[in-house]
Amino acid sequence: MDFYETQKKYRNKKIKFISSFIIKFCLIIVAFVFGWRFGVSENEFLILENERLSKQFVVLESDLEQKLISTKIKLKEANHALSIKNIREGSNHGFESKKVLSSALAQGIPEQKVINHLRALTSKKKCQQFDKKELPVSTESFTPPNSTLILLGGSIRLKAEGKSKNRTIDKPFFDPENPVTLTIMYFGGKEIFVKKLPIKKEIIANRLSVNLDLTQSTLRGSVIVKYKVCRS
Repeated sequence: MDFYETQKKYRNKKIKFISSFIIKFCLIIVAFVFGWRFGVSENEFLILENERLSKQFVVLESDLEQKLISTKIKLKEANHALSIKNIREGSNHGFESKKVLSSALAQGIPEQKVINHLRALTSKKKCQQFDKKELPVSTESFTPPNSTLILLGGSIRLKAEGKSKNRTIDKPFFDPENPVTLTIMYFGGKEIFVKKLPIKKEIIANRLSVNLDLTQSTLRGSVIVKYKVCRS
């Protein structure tokens, strides 16, 4: 290999090196441009999404403010009307109901739910006939079989507990002259109260109401539960 061939060989190698360097550099530039553009697009998408969520929040906040203002106006009108009636009649109608209504709305209970309960109380109802069942009453020393009464397919469950007349084993039955502790579990709620027989209770859920009437039974150790379902 003479001098010229050697020089040509090194020149080709140098050209190849420079060409490879230029290609790699161009690829890096292209990758950088694409990455930058992708990042900008992603950032623009996030900005647009934040703007959309912000607008939704503003609309929701405005809607809630309008509902709050409307509720305050209605309460103010109701208070004014009741105040005029109280002044004319010299009484204090609706004071407790206003307190309960204001408290319910302040706790976030939907206005429509309050309206439905009021309609269930005041509107004309279509009621079924009374049905009745026996409920065995537990005592401190005796728990009878079937001590939980299930009504309306499990929507309402009743348990009653009383004080026994005689704590002997052969006479563990409750004394109907003493108060009875009644536990009512219904529609996800629960109430416990102590009363003497007869006991009357109305359960309200939206446009549905159930009237309960507990009286002493001729069957020793039990009470009769009469109930009827009404719809408004």
